Amino acid sequence: MVAAPDTAAALNAELNEMTNRQFETPEFRDLLSLPFTMARARLYTINMAHYVSNRRDCWGYVQGSAPLDIKRLVWEHESDELVNDPRAGMDHYALAAKEAQVLGLTREDLANTEPVPGALACYYAWIHVAMTRSWLEAVTSSSMLERRNSGAVVKGGGLSFRIKEKLIKELGIAEDRLINQSVHVEADLEHASLLDVVIERYVKTAEDREAILRGARASFAIDRAYRGALAQAMARLD
Repeated sequence: MVAAPDTAAALNAELNEMTNRQFETPEFRDLLSLPFTMARARLYTINMAHYVSNRRDCWGYVQGSAPLDIKRLVWEHESDELVNDPRAGMDHYALAAKEAQVLGLTREDLANTEPVPGALACYYAWIHVAMTRSWLEAVTSSSMLERRNSGAVVKGGGLSFRIKEKLIKELGIAEDRLINQSVHVEADLEHASLLDVVIERYVKTAEDREAILRGARASFAIDRAYRGALAQAMARLD
């Protein structure tokens, strides 16, 4: 087994490299190379609304197990996501629902349409990690999904940026109507820094660093399965 990085800087560098490698996996390539039709975009959007709800569950479990000062950071993070993001003037589920209207979807469509089975399994898997792993692994699992969206980390732009570009280029949707994707492009630059604070304050030993890497690997494996499930279901649609 390769030893964990021995400094905070080396650990962050490994996490950033892992984040960029995520976009080279077959599952991410399948999703990002698949042309978006309106039907495919609607399926993606419905499942991402369920993803937003799942994130709220996972961050709640992360907050419950974390030390007090990290609970405060998670609280600040979730005040944007769950209560009101000043960048948008609404919470992030409401933001997703508003952008869905651009695709001809209603809030009822988002709430009442079941996620694809593979996506549902991934939601349960992320909750399992948040509930059962050590707090360092749990906070890393959720934080890495923010890092994967950060244009400061991902060469060529994070996932929300890339999806936004596809909706603009392939469906001709005006950028100013894609409020959900645009807010996440900006918000996740800030949210991705939470893990940096955790590493600075709490990661002191090789065991701590290995816990961070375990959490990152687990979450990214689930994330690949999730994107692959969405790509497969979308490919069945015209």
